[in-house]
Amino acid sequence: MEFIVGLVLIVAFVFLIRMFGAWMLRIDEVIELQKEQTKLLRIISEKTASKEN
Repeated sequence: MEFIVGLVLIVAFVFLIRMFGAWMLRIDEVIELQKEQTKLLRIISEKTASKEN
């Protein structure tokens, strides 16, 4: 009985760590996308600013 409880706890721990890792990876992906969008917005802003002058 103790072996089964221990095994279930280990499996649950691994599952939680995996979920946390997937969550963190998605956050990293979102940050990278935001950096790319910021670069594009700066380029567009510089182009429109140079056209106005």
